[in-house]
Amino acid sequence: MPKECWLVTGATGQLGSHVVRRLAADPAVGALLALARRPDVGTPGVAVQCLDLADFDAVQSTVREFAPSHIIHLAAMTAVADCWQRPAEAECVNVAATRVLAEAADGARVVFSSTDMVFDGTAAPYREADPPRPLSHYGRTKAAAERVLVEFPNTLVVRIPLMYGFAYAPRNTTFSQQMAALRAGTPLRLFTDEYRTPIWLADAARALIALARSDLTGVIHIAGPQRLSRYELVAQCARVLGLPTAHLVPISRLDIPAPEPRPADLSLDGGRFNELFPDLAPQPIHPGVFETL
Repeated sequence: MPKECWLVTGATGQLGSHVVRRLAADPAVGALLALARRPDVGTPGVAVQCLDLADFDAVQSTVREFAPSHIIHLAAMTAVADCWQRPAEAECVNVAATRVLAEAADGARVVFSSTDMVFDGTAAPYREADPPRPLSHYGRTKAAAERVLVEFPNTLVVRIPLMYGFAYAPRNTTFSQQMAALRAGTPLRLFTDEYRTPIWLADAARALIALARSDLTGVIHIAGPQRLSRYELVAQCARVLGLPTAHLVPISRLDIPAPEPRPADLSLDGGRFNELFPDLAPQPIHPGVFETL
């Protein structure tokens, strides 16, 4: 059987670093190319090409020359505030670059990471058939990218909720900053009325790789088994890590002014994935989820 040939975009992101680590150790993978803005993906020996998704010619030529059998497309402009402030850039990176990548794939398997933020937060838990109604420009660009991929064969959109855990790549993520604040005894203000179904990074990576090897098309959700506010998520993780929680400050999402409304409840229904891949059903928070600390 021929070896698989994988291309991963966003390879220095928190999720990308986990996907790359797993693929690099997988004997079925014959070739692996990580696309990223920075060279350190956190796994030694992995081929990395530094690339700006807005450079469409470079994206197209790289994909066609590498000729992957599988593409996991994780790269995106993800900061909600940045997308609102720079809407044209967000559309370029999140929508137009996704089309260029899918065109260059030339029929290769493409799995695209979308988000629970394509929903408005008023009718959770959300299933795959529920219509997207994003409240933010970020959510609108991801919903637009989903519509782009419908035009291409052999593609799958995977909606992923808020993630927690530590990246392999040297990256200062929101989660790592939160844990650092707790260690330092710095007050940490977190919403008690914004709900998600958070997923451990390693569980999300395993799910994406399995889905890329499947023949599923369309849209699927992966979701953690717990519906948690941001406050509850950090408090539970802190307790597992033995970190103090005295400096956690509960606030409402309405307490912080924002140019776009914050959805109240973006919980996803991950039942379909769990039925298809019962051995990969995401886990609740427990000590093992921090193995990369």
